[in-house]
Amino acid sequence: MLEKKYIPKLPFPDFKWKWASLQCTESLNDPVILLGVLFRMRKLENMGIKYSSPEFAHEMQELSNDVEDSIGINLSGRTGERNLIRNSGQYWRAVGLLEDGDRTGLIRLTDFGRRVADRDISQTEFAAITIQTFKLPNIKIQSTDECQSWLNSGIILYPLRLILNISKKLNGQGVPFVTTEELVKIVIPLSSNPNVMVDDYVNFILWYRAKEITLTGWPDCCSGANDKRIAREYLLFLSNYGYLLKQEGGNRLDEHYRYNDLLDSEITGILEQKASGQSLIQVAAQIRKNEIAAEIEKKRVESNTRNRPNQAKFRKEVLSACGRCIITNVTMPEVLEAAHIKPFKYHGEDTIANGFAMRIDIHILFDSGHLRISDIGEIDLSTKARMDYGAAIPPRIVLPGFTNRGFLKWRWDNYNGL
Repeated sequence: MLEKKYIPKLPFPDFKWKWASLQCTESLNDPVILLGVLFRMRKLENMGIKYSSPEFAHEMQELSNDVEDSIGINLSGRTGERNLIRNSGQYWRAVGLLEDGDRTGLIRLTDFGRRVADRDISQTEFAAITIQTFKLPNIKIQSTDECQSWLNSGIILYPLRLILNISKKLNGQGVPFVTTEELVKIVIPLSSNPNVMVDDYVNFILWYRAKEITLTGWPDCCSGANDKRIAREYLLFLSNYGYLLKQEGGNRLDEHYRYNDLLDSEITGILEQKASGQSLIQVAAQIRKNEIAAEIEKKRVESNTRNRPNQAKFRKEVLSACGRCIITNVTMPEVLEAAHIKPFKYHGEDTIANGFAMRIDIHILFDSGHLRISDIGEIDLSTKARMDYGAAIPPRIVLPGFTNRGFLKWRWDNYNGL
């Protein structure tokens, strides 16, 4: 256990954490963008099309149009020879979605990327896999010499796992959050010592909060103009996928990222599972076998349904308008819930035009991306859902006249669940 007087000594100059993209990608980090771009790549992959092509530019314009009211990112200008993937493609490569080292400029997904794009691996599974497997040093985002410096110093980190371990331990001590400032000033410098334990990170965070230490003499691992923003990407990723709950501060450094205690047992399962030496698809199979993602999906759907503003009024209006599950025709109100088509998080409205009455289990399938409904009523099931529900789910339904089909198209094109 380290003493309060301990001061980290960097093993080599310019030690820092790099995120999956070398550029700041706060908006790209949102799953509707990260996976929305992937879905559009998948549409074009088998057509011999390049990222610099007009076809890819058109898809980026469509995605920009779809998210301008909720995320506000403009991808339409990141096309042509200076396209999005040329400048930020290491993000998709670093998380295993795009092939490495392809200089042809052609759109080429990995087998893992295709399975995510085809909704065979759910969004929740993708996030859990990334938490387990993303590590530093990482040749996909760092130079060969930089990676060698890490390895020569004996440093191998799984940053997302480390942050969750620290947050979980803080939660157990009744202080269930970590700030961007603490990540930048304490966690990253301490991580330069391969022998530091989780309890050490927690102790220094608590001592700093209690003003028992000042961090005088500690190295600055985020001295570059964008280094703090890039380090913050790790917290944003965990927040975007529900593991941490973001609470705004006066500025980025003041933001609190609160441990989601609702998912504690599932987080424990992720942290206990070893992924070293396994392919991403093998890790996905293990997560599915242990039902970690399934429990996360169930708990998050149930929590969102309980805690959304105006949910009671929305449910009453949707059930009054529909009266039965849109998929199964069940009419018992005791087992019916109101599901948003365009999610509330992305400015989906609380109106019957944006709602379906759904049996509880169907609602979970819908919100977790295992069941999709097109704007003409076609039903698409994930491989996992098809195994259990295939015979019970119709291939097509008749949509109510009041349903906003634009919302359905938005969801079909851009959303892969929680």
